[in-house]
Amino acid sequence: MNEQQRRSFMVILMTYMRYKSLTACPPPLFSANDDMYFLILLQNFRQYLISRRRPPILYNFSIRSRILDNADGDEFIVNDVYAVVIQRPYEFWILTGESTTSFQNIVIDVSQNLNLHGKEITSVQNRILLTLIWLRQYPPYTLLSMSFGISIATVGLIIKKMWIILWEICASNVRWPTRQEWLNRRGKWPEMPIVVGMIDGTSHEILIPSTEPQQDFYSGHRKYHCIHTQVICDNDKNICYIHSGFLGHDNDANAYHRIGPIGPGDALDFPPQCYILADSIYPNGYPLVTPFKSVEIIRQTRAEKRFRRKFNILHRNRRVYVEHVIKEIKTFKVIGSLFRHPRWKLSSIVELCAGLAKRRADLLSGELA
Repeated sequence: MNEQQRRSFMVILMTYMRYKSLTACPPPLFSANDDMYFLILLQNFRQYLISRRRPPILYNFSIRSRILDNADGDEFIVNDVYAVVIQRPYEFWILTGESTTSFQNIVIDVSQNLNLHGKEITSVQNRILLTLIWLRQYPPYTLLSMSFGISIATVGLIIKKMWIILWEICASNVRWPTRQEWLNRRGKWPEMPIVVGMIDGTSHEILIPSTEPQQDFYSGHRKYHCIHTQVICDNDKNICYIHSGFLGHDNDANAYHRIGPIGPGDALDFPPQCYILADSIYPNGYPLVTPFKSVEIIRQTRAEKRFRRKFNILHRNRRVYVEHVIKEIKTFKVIGSLFRHPRWKLSSIVELCAGLAKRRADLLSGELA
């Protein structure tokens, strides 16, 4: 008996039982003079009321089965998407942010950290490809399910497992330079020879919290609930430091004080002869250099006004580099659009996307070619 015949038999059987329950009560077994007649009549009436409250015939079927015939459909046919997309390098680059050669390097690194248990539905290449497409394009699970020919639950399990492995491999691409490496970056900008980096913050929109205070995550500047991230890069547009997880109501100044001290001998070791450009919301103190505010310009002499305005122009033209770096990170739409997954994953996923963006920048510069 196949699935359709089994369902038809169950419908007929439940219809018959429903019909029997709605038929008139049988005649009493006792005469009218018997003392038990009234109690039995009450018992039958109670059973009749219970039968009227029974759910419909298809009460044990899922919502999809009630609405659609054959809602589950046929069995999935697994598609080898990797074998198709690898033949089109440009589309592969757009979907994943990786070249065909760099993708093979990721496959080798992941295979060394992957513990296989039993037979897997898809190959390692397809699982990595699915995860990279999810990070880069952030499509719904249904679209990935139809593209790869696997169930939605399988898509979720693959992504849940693979993004953690990719984080372990790629997050280390972002590292804090040594003191000597910072000193070697001096003089790259003739107008600002002692400036070696920039710092700025960015926000990632999240769903409205349902179990936590919403005001902690709401940003009055952004006008939505979000998580903040602090990014530091050098004057070559290399990501040197990234820290995510700050609540939406905090501004960049509060987030900067929470990432730890930056200076000689601190956790983030930084030479005393170098400086980092920052926005005016940051504290104007070593190692940060912020632009002059309007109240600091208007009451100066004409020559001093000209000097400070020119400094602000140079400051703005160089500090915009960190905006370019943030743009490359947010090319991964999983953090560049509304984040629909649990918030505890966001910080690590931001670090993963930063590592992949750094890998992509190195690839474009020819270091991994």
